[in-house]
Amino acid sequence: MTSFGSLASTILPRTSILVCSIFMSSFFLLMPLASYAGVLAIKEWKGEYFKEKEGAVFVKTVTVDFPKAVTGKVQIVLYGIIQQQSYMFSNAQVDPSAPPREIWKLPSGKYRVDKIELTDAAGVKRLWTSNPKAPLAVLVPRVMLSNLGLWTIRPAGANGLNVKLAMVPNSYTEKAAAKDSSVAAVVNGFTGSIQKVIGGKKVLEGAEKQYSDENTIRATATFTRQIEMFYRIDLFKHNKYAKDVMQAIAAFDAPIRRCYTTALESNGSLKGDLVFQVIASAKTGSIRQARKSRGAINDGTMTDCVIAELEQIPMPVDENMIGELSFTFGAK
Repeated sequence: MTSFGSLASTILPRTSILVCSIFMSSFFLLMPLASYAGVLAIKEWKGEYFKEKEGAVFVKTVTVDFPKAVTGKVQIVLYGIIQQQSYMFSNAQVDPSAPPREIWKLPSGKYRVDKIELTDAAGVKRLWTSNPKAPLAVLVPRVMLSNLGLWTIRPAGANGLNVKLAMVPNSYTEKAAAKDSSVAAVVNGFTGSIQKVIGGKKVLEGAEKQYSDENTIRATATFTRQIEMFYRIDLFKHNKYAKDVMQAIAAFDAPIRRCYTTALESNGSLKGDLVFQVIASAKTGSIRQARKSRGAINDGTMTDCVIAELEQIPMPVDENMIGELSFTFGAK
């Protein structure tokens, strides 16, 4: 495991490297830790072309020294210095040598890592927060993927976290030729230095001229089936929270949908409904328990996958409550 440091790069044009340096050397450390009203859940990148002022991030997390294995996702909040807005994404643990499972799209620019949180196996919500005197800077260059390295997360005290960050080599790969890529390069997200050139200067120029439609899918990404997923929730006497809870679930649409697409690989005709009884906890701010109550889908692996994802969703509730959450899945 290597520590963060400047990685030499002479692959992209000098002007591109200079831009990265300018991003990092500007007034980041002088910025006050401004408060923000809300947090935006960002979209998972699925291979579409970036807009001119977009990039993406990926990170690998591992949890160690917990009494029981942590199977849930880590929630990460970044604060955009230019946008003056906070952005949240989730991260599943993966083998440090494996390709990233999730890549998250962001406006290009400078960011500060504000919060890292997870709910451990005992239901304790644990939190790491930024040190105002030494904020951790993140760079997201336009039309590039920002590698945030490997984060080793340990419990600290009753409800805290210790986080050790280390840069690791790029593990993102593409099967198609570089000429078909929508990614200019992968960079070290903390220094801006280039780890791997993919589409290079051609992609940077293309983002300005022809890739303005974020729904245009690049040649290296193939989607052969249209996936449908509908859901509704009934919180009974607590339905005043239903709108906020639905918005929270919608922010985690992609990983829940992935449970279904993975199940389709084994059973291409799988479709129907799944209904869960859920218990939301005000103490942990999460779905403390979810269990299947009925439904036409009888795929146990898919059901377990959806439950695992549901239990990672932060719940904006001030009271403990029981509800019924219904999903309907289909594919064309």
